[in-house]
Amino acid sequence: MDTTHCRVGNTQYRMIVSNPSERIRVDTLETKEPETVQWILDQFRPGDTLYDIGANIGIFAILAAAWNPRGTVVAVEPMPASFTRLCENGALNDLTNLRPYCVAIAAENGLGMMNLVSLAPSSSMHSLGDSDMTAQFGEPVVLRTGIGLATIDALARAAGPPSLIKIDVDGGEDDVLAGAAATLHHPSLRSVLIEFNWVEGTTRKEGRDEPLLRAGFVPRATGAEYGRYDVRWQNTIYTRGTS
Repeated sequence: MDTTHCRVGNTQYRMIVSNPSERIRVDTLETKEPETVQWILDQFRPGDTLYDIGANIGIFAILAAAWNPRGTVVAVEPMPASFTRLCENGALNDLTNLRPYCVAIAAENGLGMMNLVSLAPSSSMHSLGDSDMTAQFGEPVVLRTGIGLATIDALARAAGPPSLIKIDVDGGEDDVLAGAAATLHHPSLRSVLIEFNWVEGTTRKEGRDEPLLRAGFVPRATGAEYGRYDVRWQNTIYTRGTS
């Protein structure tokens, strides 16, 4: 299994590269989502806890943990192969401040079904339950598997309240926010970076970010807009209104 050397500023670490998707994620780290990289470098401080919801193989979680060894990274990934690779990448870099969780973040705690488009690490566009987002991405479902569900509020009770939250769940962001009311209002939380997905002709983020606005967050910046078939997506960074 090959590994590749990564460097962002003065931070150096390694990532496992076993398929083309992993290679693309590593090679485009600083160009595809530069706002995410800069958000981590600017916002993640010693003593902070960063939640990476939808961490995949850890492309941002590993960077964050290596960049700030005095902070804690709670990396959540429900897809089994990607979760395994996330853990392997953490072990490869001896990141004792990385806390991986193999669970799907949802609106309620319990058990659910996950629609997988691939069994390979680094794959994406999976979905939960009856969501048709996978089909709208143009992907077939190769397997439906049971998965544990937890809210962000439940995660916060287990892992401690976050200072920062990154959310990238390929269409499940409304349910993630629905289960995060207490965490969003917690005074420790300073900023949220969320990727909103939408189908052409439907609501982008207007109205869907109401849980954030009610908790006192204000949109400060957006990233590039991407699309595939009828689905579009874009990152938005929120901070407290007084920040």
